[in-house]
Amino acid sequence: MSKFIIGDQENKDDQLAQAIVNAKDGDIIELQPGTYFTSESPFICTVRQNLTFVGKSSNKDNIKLNCSFTVGAKNIIIFKNLTITFPANGENTLSAYDGAEVYADNVCINRETSDNWDTVYGQNAIFSFKNSQILTGLKTKAIGLSLDNSQIFADNTSIQFLFQRKSKAYLRNSIVTHEFKLRQHSETYFRNLTMVSYEVPHKNDLTVHSGSKFQGQDLVFTSNKPKLRIFKGDFKVNNTNPEPDQLHFKFDDSSKVSVDNQKPFNEDHQNIKKNK
Repeated sequence: MSKFIIGDQENKDDQLAQAIVNAKDGDIIELQPGTYFTSESPFICTVRQNLTFVGKSSNKDNIKLNCSFTVGAKNIIIFKNLTITFPANGENTLSAYDGAEVYADNVCINRETSDNWDTVYGQNAIFSFKNSQILTGLKTKAIGLSLDNSQIFADNTSIQFLFQRKSKAYLRNSIVTHEFKLRQHSETYFRNLTMVSYEVPHKNDLTVHSGSKFQGQDLVFTSNKPKLRIFKGDFKVNNTNPEPDQLHFKFDDSSKVSVDNQKPFNEDHQNIKKNK
């Protein structure tokens, strides 16, 4: 295992590129404050070994990487104290596959582009985020974190648009902005989760579909009219803000829906009665 200190020379971009390309399993790359690579010429790389990136500042904004990382083949990558953004179309800022593991602490991952690729995508991967942010630039319909048969552990983390398919999420003291969707037998377990969805209107703030499960305690919505759609799903939450009678639920008869151990009012049934 070797440690590389990058940023103390004028050719820091070349330094970093060479360190990544030539890295051995377990190497640590320490980054001095600064911007690495340009928005006009970002760096795209595939990580094929266990690798750690550490920013030498407690302020993650002081170290910015214009990069796209792909991690696969059961490799482990660790990010700490830095910002990663990808300014070009056609790539995720971060993607992980086939047993890869990604650990991030005090990190911001963004995607400042015109297309709608996911900022972070995982397939058969594990993610852990602490004190971090996953953003979608100025876009409100793009997905910040898309999970496919993957897992996420998040603590004190903000995610713009979280999408799960056949995946599990464990969230604590975290925020999901814009929209949250669970599909195809996904599961989410949480403690103290805030849904920030007032910035742009969506059809639903939270969608739990097709055998998915959403369970936890202390759920806060910032929208004036929170909309929740449960279809063939399981929703069990204690302690909501606003109160349950101010939440706008729609769910089918096969779904199990409970708020504070009570079944909430179902607006789907109300619409059926109006149409009779």
